[in-house]
Amino acid sequence: MKQMFVIAAFGGILGFVATPPGSLFEAHAQGAPAAQSARTPTPYDGLPTSQQTALLGKQIASGELAAMTDAQVLAVFDALQPEALLTWARQEINRYPEYEYWMTRQERLNGQWQDKPARMMIRYRHMPRQLYAKWLPNGVQAGQEIIYDETRRKEEMYGHLGGIMGFTSIWTAIDGTLAKSQSNHTVRDLGFQFVLSMLERDAKTLRAAGLSEKYTRTEIVQEQGTRMVALTWDLPEGAPRYYAKKVQLMFDLKHPWPRMETAWDTDGNMVEKIVFEKAVKKTFDASAFDPANSEYKF
Repeated sequence: MKQMFVIAAFGGILGFVATPPGSLFEAHAQGAPAAQSARTPTPYDGLPTSQQTALLGKQIASGELAAMTDAQVLAVFDALQPEALLTWARQEINRYPEYEYWMTRQERLNGQWQDKPARMMIRYRHMPRQLYAKWLPNGVQAGQEIIYDETRRKEEMYGHLGGIMGFTSIWTAIDGTLAKSQSNHTVRDLGFQFVLSMLERDAKTLRAAGLSEKYTRTEIVQEQGTRMVALTWDLPEGAPRYYAKKVQLMFDLKHPWPRMETAWDTDGNMVEKIVFEKAVKKTFDASAFDPANSEYKF
């Protein structure tokens, strides 16, 4: 994930500050790996993938999943087939081809953990890939802006730095030196679609190796009164074969968005932490991805 200088903070399939997971999120209940624990029976037991996918979507939309006890929620995710979760997530993501979202992001760059997260607001269109990103106050690179439009220049982005260096806007490579100095991602890694594609890629690699695609740990966590399910994948090895050695996603039980993504390397070091604070479905006009927009400072 190499993000442009303006994407120094990618930016998820919805976070919050720069502290290690566990200090910000309180574990409320915990489930052992599915294959090893007795659990409460669920309506998902014995259903084929397609029916599990439909039932999960129905229970989330109706609020039934959020109304369950911790033990019941853990049992549901224990019973879910891996493909059912991915299929549901893909169906939900496809319903949001354009949206605006806010996030924080920290990464380990050149072996050093960023002490302060970047805070970003992003306007995203998936097809064709177009986005506007702005770095917000109280975060690193505050004041930066970038626009990416693959219909104009697929390998470049247009933007300016923040602060006193923001007096001029330039075209720069999405994976150039400036971009890499701020992020391990490119601008094309922004958006919830990237988070899902990362899960799908790792699932495909696990299947090819004859290994289970299922998350290895499920927990119920709470942050500022928001109840979420945390799914953790302990993978056979780290990058580049898999996204990371360990990946954790947190999902709000009331909404179809991921709230937080965290990854660790083979030495147990956190390599990135992304918190999705808010997302709003939008329909953008051409000005959203036009540097001449009077709302922007290009």
